[in-house]
Amino acid sequence: MSKIDLKKINFKNVDPKKIIVSFFLVIALVVQFSFLSYLFKAIMPESNASDENVIMSYTQQGNLDYRVYLKPNEFISNEYLEEGEAYILDLIDHVRITSLYSFNSTSKTNVAGTNKLVATLKIYYKESSDKSQNPEVMTKEQTLDEKVINFTDDKYSTLSSYDIYLDDYLKMVEEFQSKVKISIDAYLEISMENELSGSVGGASYDGNYGTSLSIPLSESVVKIDSQKNDSKTEKIYESDLVKTNKTVMSYIVIANVLTFIIICLLLRKLFMFTNKSEYERTLNKILKNYDDIIVNTSTILDVNKYKLIEIEEFKEILNLSRELLLPIMNYEVTKGKETWFYVIKDDILYRYVVSYEVLEKKKHEKKRSKNKEEKESNQNNI
Repeated sequence: MSKIDLKKINFKNVDPKKIIVSFFLVIALVVQFSFLSYLFKAIMPESNASDENVIMSYTQQGNLDYRVYLKPNEFISNEYLEEGEAYILDLIDHVRITSLYSFNSTSKTNVAGTNKLVATLKIYYKESSDKSQNPEVMTKEQTLDEKVINFTDDKYSTLSSYDIYLDDYLKMVEEFQSKVKISIDAYLEISMENELSGSVGGASYDGNYGTSLSIPLSESVVKIDSQKNDSKTEKIYESDLVKTNKTVMSYIVIANVLTFIIICLLLRKLFMFTNKSEYERTLNKILKNYDDIIVNTSTILDVNKYKLIEIEEFKEILNLSRELLLPIMNYEVTKGKETWFYVIKDDILYRYVVSYEVLEKKKHEKKRSKNKEEKESNQNNI
């Protein structure tokens, strides 16, 4: 058997910090595995869940019904229109939403939670005809109605109505479009959200249920897209009962969480040793610090349609975006090589380019300059 010649190993390439971090990471993973093994053994059922060990089952069901009430007009004599029709947006006065929710269980249970009716205005940058690919540029959420659920029974139901006046949301859309001057699609999403926590026979459980409908706000004639959800049934098994000492379980859970955090920190530290290109560092820094005003796009822009003004520093295009109240559009022209950040104002295109070649060239020039200075300094010392 040949012996390993330690003299031939280049220990200069071995980072001692990386070895230390890797060592502690292995220890943390072993501890984490031990905690998880104990935790799973404590909470997993002794036998497979089946209908024989069901403590209780419960069913949630809900729906959002609506009627579209019209403004006085000479075209339609009806006061309102029913669901499933096409509606002229300018003739809509308000939409009356009726929220229905019911809970039924096989035995009495203690339940507490909330029942919400939420309106969310969503605006998308109209980048392509495929609406699912268009990036979202603005979201505004408002809770229209909220009820507290609290009962001890096997049945519960609630019914409520709310009038939604579209003019208020249309004004928000018009105001946004007048500032940013880009083509957009806007929708008002009405959702019913139910969150509950319950207990039965010593076992606790959490549940949720939701449904929604969507009202287009960017078209002259609209059809309301209503989501029809089936009922949702959940079962509570004997395995959901508390089987171990609560104090011990609390310590195990806390220790497990702390160990997981330590592992995440060690992994982050370990990955920091991996060298990244100047392009990746620059791009990641921009996207991380300014993701609230940057809109990612999936199609390249036709530069020939605009008067092009090149920007040398990202801070300049950032200040320009804030002054004009316009988003910064982002498109990676070549994966890992070149990315554009640009702002469009009328027929002018302001563009800042992050280029791998340019950044690497600057990096090497800086390195050569530093080496030259060190060489001159050493010669002077001699």
